[in-house]
Amino acid sequence: MNARLRVWLTGCLTGLFLIVPATLRAQDTLTAEVLAPLPNGLFSVVIGADTMLAMPVEVARNALKALADVEALRQEVAAESSLIASYEVAIARHDTMRSLQARYIAELDSLYRGYRNVAEGYKRLSGEPWVTFQAGLGATGPDKDPAVMVGVGIRRIRIWGFFQEGNAGALLGVNLRVF
Repeated sequence: MNARLRVWLTGCLTGLFLIVPATLRAQDTLTAEVLAPLPNGLFSVVIGADTMLAMPVEVARNALKALADVEALRQEVAAESSLIASYEVAIARHDTMRSLQARYIAELDSLYRGYRNVAEGYKRLSGEPWVTFQAGLGATGPDKDPAVMVGVGIRRIRIWGFFQEGNAGALLGVNLRVF
């Protein structure tokens, strides 16, 4: 080995042997005593004047993993709760929209039936003549003279004239459907 390297290495090792034991001697000496093993893998330990719980590294890792799992599940539940709240709002809006649509459909149905009735009325009115003419012959009373009756109708209103040799008259009436 190189002389320089040997001197440097010797200095480091000497310093290490002088400093480390002095540091170790400067610390208080503590004793640990295991009181009892607990059923869940922990140990009841007394260190100095304090009673503590000690656990193996594997138990500590499992506990930290369980805490991480719990936190992940809490976040998942929070996300699902947020989704559920959003779904409940959507359901409420959907129900409102369905009730509005049902009322709208009922209103449209009512209008449809009304327009259909109006159309049927127009068809019925278009089937009736606007102006009609009626005429008839007959006899009245004991003289047995012929009589003529003439009438004009405008829609449902009728006007008749009655003419006989010594007799005349006028009638006004309305034409109504029975069946």
